[in-house]
Amino acid sequence: MQSKEEYTMWIRSQDKKHLVKCTSFSLARNWGGKKKNAIVGSVSNASWLGKDVVLGLYDTNEIALNELTRLQTELINNSDVYEMN
Repeated sequence: MQSKEEYTMWIRSQDKKHLVKCTSFSLARNWGGKKKNAIVGSVSNASWLGKDVVLGLYDTNEIALNELTRLQTELINNSDVYEMN
């Protein structure tokens, strides 16, 4: 079993502009955009303050949650890179 520090994954953002190594993921509201739901990743080794990156935007919370579940499955299966849908 991996230690907590080893649970990281390279993520290619939905807009293809970012390839980041993330340590955690969460759902968030996207204020001001047409797509109101976002998946945000915390970047490893960004700084002591941390850095969050929007990895994908979704029309509904359900769609975002389904994508987060797929991401979780890939993390459990030790995938090296995940591309957001």
